[in-house]
Order: sequence, then C-alpha cells, then structure tokens
Amino acid sequence: MNVYISADAEGATALVSSAELYPGEPEYEFCREMMTADVNAAIGGAFDGGATEVLVNDSHWTQRNLLPQALDPRAELIRGQAKPLGMMEGVEGMDCAFFVGYHARVGESDGVGNETILGRELYAIRMNGETVGEAEINAAVAGHFGVPVTMASGDDLFEREIRKTIPEIEFAVTKYAIDRWAARCLSPDVTHAAIARAAKAAVRKAPRARPVVLEGPVTFEVDFVSSSAANTASWVPGATRKGGRRAAFTGAGILEARRGLSALLTIGRTGSDRIYG
Repeated sequence: MNVYISADAEGATALVSSAELYPGEPEYEFCREMMTADVNAAIGGAFDGGATEVLVNDSHWTQRNLLPQALDPRAELIRGQAKPLGMMEGVEGMDCAFFVGYHARVGESDGVGNETILGRELYAIRMNGETVGEAEINAAVAGHFGVPVTMASGDDLFEREIRKTIPEIEFAVTKYAIDRWAARCLSPDVTHAAIARAAKAAVRKAPRARPVVLEGPVTFEVDFVSSSAANTASWVPGATRKGGRRAAFTGAGILEARRGLSALLTIGRTGSDRIYG
C-alpha cells in the first residue's frame, strides 16, 4: 500500500499567524517544527494501517519547510518549487492520498489562514462553476491518476468544506477557528494522536475509496482583487477575460486546466500592486 502525503502549513497544529507561516518571519521555525510533527504523526499512522511506502510532498509556500533531519526515516520527501504537479507532485501510482495541514478556501469562512494558492491577490477560484480551494483542486488532480483522498487534517472549518466533496474522508481536527488569525488550539499530543488514528483508518479503507474524477473539459475562473491582474492574466495563450476582475482558462482535462490555472496566477500576480492588490 503506497501512501502519498501532501503537506501544507495553515492547518497544522497550533499555527495561527503569518509571522509563523512564512520564511524570514520571526516565528517561522515554529511552523517548520509543527508541520514536521503533524506529518510524522500521519506517517506513523499510515504504517500502522499497513502502508509499505510513504511519499511526502512539501506543499507550503517555498515547499522547503519540512525538516528532513526530523522526518520519520521510513518516508521519502519531495522538496522544492519546480514541480509540474505542484502540491500533488509524485501522486501518480499511489494507492491513496492524505492532505495534512490543509486549510479553508479564501474568503468563504473564518478558517485559519484561509487562502487559495495565492494570498491577497484574489477573491476566489471556480472550477467548472463551483468555488473551490486547494483541497478540491488537488483531489481532482489525484483523481486523474485514480488516487482517492482518504485522510485530511486542519481546522474545523476546513473539515466542513472538504466533506462536501469527500463526505467519507477520515479527518483530524487540529484547532477550532475563531478568525483567520486566531483559533482555539488543541494540545499537540491530542492532535498527533488524532492524525495517527485518522491515517491508520484511511489506509485500511483505501481499497474501497473512490477518487474524485472530473469528466470532460475543465474550466478555471479566477476572480482577482485587481482589474490589472485579471487583464495581465488574460494574456496567457488560451485564456479569456470575463469581466473586470475575472480571467478564465479551459483545458481538455484537469491536468491541462491546472497548468492553465498556474499560468493565470503566475502572470496575473505581476499585474497586482503591492498595496492595493
């Protein structure tokens, strides 16, 4: 049983501030420790559940956050940003996927650190007309390869979101959101035990789990904060402008569409102002 872990930070145990989440900020080392500990709990639970291989993809910001020297040595680690599948690099051929430390989508709730791929540059991303976050997009990418997402961890508002797409997912709550930058946090001992239990159960149910599969063309629409960002994004070959702040891209399937989305966001953010978005 091959288990894949995509590891983010906003939903990790006890993290509640941008001062913790980004390299160069004063409390970033605390973020790295919390991320690594949560991932280790998931690795341990996966092996307890019968995993024979665990592959971890560092998926937060610079994607060089997890501490390799502190990671469970039974797992392998993908680090670095230059990855064709981004947060899902390496998912091909795996039997199930975990989303550890994930978070709510931008702006729809008070989930801790809520955002979708970019931070302040956008209001929303829609996939085939439905507002989505990173979890829904990444679940569809995994589904393209026939890989079901069977476990996730994060705050309670992220759990509410992801269960709309994957009702049967095993979930470990790490904290209860109060605001985008505040939460009632559980003890690391409690969250790590919960993550391990969820991971163990998720591996055992993987053979019966169904992947999220999108049939036919996939369209992403991005609502930017700035009209300039939307205009710049529309320069991407194949992209269209839909209104003052919206740019869109349609691909023949999720992988082509996801590459188009990456181009929209990468090019579009160059048109945003550092103060006004």
